[in-house]
Amino acid sequence: MQLKTLRKRAGVSQVLLAEQVGVAQPTISDWETGRYEPTLTHIKRLMEVLNCTSDELLGFKQSIA
Repeated sequence: MQLKTLRKRAGVSQVLLAEQVGVAQPTISDWETGRYEPTLTHIKRLMEVLNCTSDELLGFKQSIA
């Protein structure tokens, strides 16, 4: 997951992101370190707040066929 990179690109602190997503700040830290995974509902909210795609958030790279 590319959460930390996308959060920093957006210029958002863990505290602010947590408030916008509706979780506690330690939860954001846990997601960033891979200790826990966000639910689908939280992934959707993260995409909205960080203005990114699911592929970007989850770290999928585009392949050229």
